[in-house]
Amino acid sequence: MKQVVYNQYGNSDVLKVEHKDRPALKKKNSMLIKVSYSSLNAIDWKNRKGHFKLFTGLFKPKTKQGFDVVGIIEDKSKDVSEFSIGDQVIGQLGNFDGGALSEYLVVNTKEFVKIPKGIQLNQAAGIPMAGTTAWMALMELGNLKKGDKVLINGGSSGVGHFAIQIAKAYGAHVTSVSSSKNLTFCSQMGADNIISYQEENFLEKKAQFDIIFDVVFNSSYKKTKHLLGTNGIYIGTTPSKTMVFELLRYQKAKFVAVQPNKNALQSLIHLMEKNKLKVNIDKEYLLDDIIPAHQYLEKSRTKGKVIIKIAK
Repeated sequence: MKQVVYNQYGNSDVLKVEHKDRPALKKKNSMLIKVSYSSLNAIDWKNRKGHFKLFTGLFKPKTKQGFDVVGIIEDKSKDVSEFSIGDQVIGQLGNFDGGALSEYLVVNTKEFVKIPKGIQLNQAAGIPMAGTTAWMALMELGNLKKGDKVLINGGSSGVGHFAIQIAKAYGAHVTSVSSSKNLTFCSQMGADNIISYQEENFLEKKAQFDIIFDVVFNSSYKKTKHLLGTNGIYIGTTPSKTMVFELLRYQKAKFVAVQPNKNALQSLIHLMEKNKLKVNIDKEYLLDDIIPAHQYLEKSRTKGKVIIKIAK
């Protein structure tokens, strides 16, 4: 089988597609999946460049590439009753494991849910990490409720375009911040108000928000606290010295640490079934084209998601 590997940190040319032995099924609570699609997230190129060596390996990478999995079950251990061979499934691999950019995977059932018929697999592939990040930020940290006023800084990004749709699905009023060229896109995703950061500074607004979700994380709680209502909170996405300080000092500052979340996945798939959630596919690449895919993603100008087609 083919699998994306990298044995050193660096630019995209450290990535290689190699032939490996197909993984063996474990005795308990495991499934062999033929992977149809995956998608890239910012964490993939950041891991590749060694931004998080403390967690991914100090001297050489231990974490494999890719976290989003959509595929078909080809085999399962005898104790697995929730799934059947032939089921279409979706899941997110562990943050320090990875390995989704592979033709076959052996996975733990706790990380996966079924994909109902009628949902396009390449659409579903964009959901796991980015969708779960948005869902956890708004629903678990933000306790989103109908009528809340939500500001999403980075509304056209993979996480951001999910956040707009989730907030709208649960009855919130959404303000999105993006570049001028992506204003129409954010409006199409459901944003009620759209702000171009190239034309105005959202920090100068007088509106009061219940949730500020800083997807691109180029602001901070201290800079935005005047925009928060009495019980409002600021949610960031990227660990940094500033974020750690604010987490320790301010109760209204939160940080979303995404991890596999079966409840989030099930909720997101349900929203997609009800036509309240869609994935904007910016570009789709073949597994063999993983280097240009990484190069494109690293520009951080994607509108929605970059999808990787794996099954032939």
